[in-house]
Amino acid sequence: MRKRTPIVLFLLAFFFNSYAQTATLRGSANSAENQEGMQGVNVVLAGSGHGTITGLHGKYCLEDIPTGRQTLIFSYIGFETREVELDFQDGEEVVFDVSLLPGSVDLSAVTIEARRPVSAASSKAIRDYDLLLKPVKSSQDLLQLVPGLVIAQHAGGGKAEQIFMRGFDADHGTDVAIHVDGLPVNMVTHGHGQGYADLHFIIPEIIENLEVNKGPYFARYGNFATAGSVNMTTTDHPDKNLVKMEGGMFNTARATTVLKIPTSGDHQSAYIAGQYYYTDGAVENPQGFQRANLFGKFHTHLTPKSELGLVMGAFSSAWNASGQIPRRAIDNGQITRWGSIDPLEGGVTGRYNVAVDYHFMEGYEHDFQIQAFISTYDFRLYSNFTYWLNDPIDGDMIEQTDHRNIHGINARYSFYKPLGIVRTFTRIGATYRGDNIDLSLWKSPDRNRMSPMTDHSVSEKNIAFWLEEDLVFGRIFKIQLGIRGDYFTFDVRDHLDYDGFPDNGLPHGSGYAQSAMLSPKLNMVLSPLEDLDIYLNGGLGFHSNDARDVILSGKNLDPEFADITTLPRATGAELGLRITPGERILLSVAGWYLHLEEELVFIGDEGTTEISGETRRIGLDTELRLQLAKWIWADLDLNFSDGRYLHESDGANYIPLAPRLSSQGGLNFLHPSGIEGSARYRYIGDRPANEDNSIVATGYGIVNLILAYRFKGFRIFSQIENLLNATWNEAQFDTESRLYNETLPVSELHFTPGNPINFQAGVSYEF
Repeated sequence: MRKRTPIVLFLLAFFFNSYAQTATLRGSANSAENQEGMQGVNVVLAGSGHGTITGLHGKYCLEDIPTGRQTLIFSYIGFETREVELDFQDGEEVVFDVSLLPGSVDLSAVTIEARRPVSAASSKAIRDYDLLLKPVKSSQDLLQLVPGLVIAQHAGGGKAEQIFMRGFDADHGTDVAIHVDGLPVNMVTHGHGQGYADLHFIIPEIIENLEVNKGPYFARYGNFATAGSVNMTTTDHPDKNLVKMEGGMFNTARATTVLKIPTSGDHQSAYIAGQYYYTDGAVENPQGFQRANLFGKFHTHLTPKSELGLVMGAFSSAWNASGQIPRRAIDNGQITRWGSIDPLEGGVTGRYNVAVDYHFMEGYEHDFQIQAFISTYDFRLYSNFTYWLNDPIDGDMIEQTDHRNIHGINARYSFYKPLGIVRTFTRIGATYRGDNIDLSLWKSPDRNRMSPMTDHSVSEKNIAFWLEEDLVFGRIFKIQLGIRGDYFTFDVRDHLDYDGFPDNGLPHGSGYAQSAMLSPKLNMVLSPLEDLDIYLNGGLGFHSNDARDVILSGKNLDPEFADITTLPRATGAELGLRITPGERILLSVAGWYLHLEEELVFIGDEGTTEISGETRRIGLDTELRLQLAKWIWADLDLNFSDGRYLHESDGANYIPLAPRLSSQGGLNFLHPSGIEGSARYRYIGDRPANEDNSIVATGYGIVNLILAYRFKGFRIFSQIENLLNATWNEAQFDTESRLYNETLPVSELHFTPGNPINFQAGVSYEF
């Protein structure tokens, strides 16, 4: 202990001397092009890990700067980084305004973050960097910017994508929380599946920021944020108007517009964006998939430190689907790979959002935001997964419906305060969400309603409070403590739960339940070297169960349900490294563990409930970013995972469809001459399709190529999807089904075929 005492005293003296005599820096960061203030610019004291970001009108304030000559770094992705040397005296307040010149997308700007990430797998700067470089033309492309996240579509393009991430087949969003402009995308107690997340209401051209946080380590994210969370933000100020037209094979066409609206004030902006999309797909029975999106946003600065925003959006779509087809039907020549057993599958859906947002921000020191939102949502889906298994005469087509109104409030306040040698950054938040839902399941052969299987009205509410406290001990060490408390109420009315309703073999019941959960979090960052960060993360999270399951389990209709929890607990931990050996290379590696309690799963396709056992998942995520030249970038994401049921015998404990190996990466170039291009690949390995791995979901790898040329506001582009014309299966399931001419059912792999080579081209004009 005596040997360690001088070291401890030295460190204390170092911290004390660093911050005993300090000064303050204030100013603004502006664009050299138009002299407008730039929000979100990093202002960092070189070599210290101490920094801030600019707020409204580009204003910033950085306190606790050690006296003497110091180097300040101003950085923003897409602009040239500036380093400035300034002299500071004790107690002095220095005013300095800086102008940033537009420049190339430089990886070095990513490594300079005022708000350093607290996990190796989470960095807003890297996601913004990816968003700028990687081609995005759809909501699916936005999701695939998330390293380790794989999606699959199996209902004609209009249904929410199936999501795979960190050893989860998250269905349509059960274990991945998704938000857009603060609005929740995941649907609780949905007619098709818990956590259903339909992102088709997004117009990708107006998405400005993408934030990804993996694991249950962040207090501000609650329900469904077990494997991780994805947060997207639309732009407040489009740089230019946009008109874009594109089309190609399979009778595909897309038209997009973003039009700025003149306003009366210098610090106001308003715009309208619209998109129309149509495709028949590669299948023999045309999908006739049509989607229309409309989005409007008004943004005004009430004062130099406050702003008000209004967002309105509408989306509607309809489609036909060829469904998931059985392998044996292709092998015996009944259909081709692009055929269909029941061509009447399909659906219609829509969502309509209104949100009002007030925001007060003063650099790093004070940041208050409150938002109120309302959403209306409609959904109708026709599916036939088993063909003639249950009804050998009329067939097994079902109809699922969901109509709901969602309302909610999000509020948060953050502030900065020095406490001696420690700098603190506090975030406090509260959320409320209420869903009023009408949902049903019908037996509907040939889309004609025959009889109801389930019919419910549900009121589900969630109130949450959360706190995150960052403690920064100089450049070397940072710790974040978090706590989140959630309270749920479930009120279910079963319209078929009455005397005289004929027994249809499904459980029925009405009732009320409530549940609460407290979720602590801990994140630590150790930076022994300027180019090395070591992360340790841990935390508890959850995803809620379907309200119908909660009520049925509370009624003890089945002894197996006796020990089921309403909010199954997720326990996660992670150890990661982030290495930046040079300005043009960044490597992140994270090893992680996630345990999930036993849970109930409401099978929306059948109106029944099944128990999914306790699980354990472990894995390794790797991200590599390289800048090969000033206009050439490369990236590689490699993800390994292993998921098992804990209380099943070896060989029968596989988690169906859980990804084990996935990877994506490629080359992107933006030449000053206007020539642009991207060559990218996506890969997922074989994985078990059932618990004993007797049926395997086959892996695939596909390559996409984009070439474009910019000149005088125009951009001419072409894209080839599946360049090598690989034969691949997109969505895959082990399903028991019976074809019309079969006497016995067969359990085997059913799948939707991935698209063959697909050529699209278009032109856009910015003005």
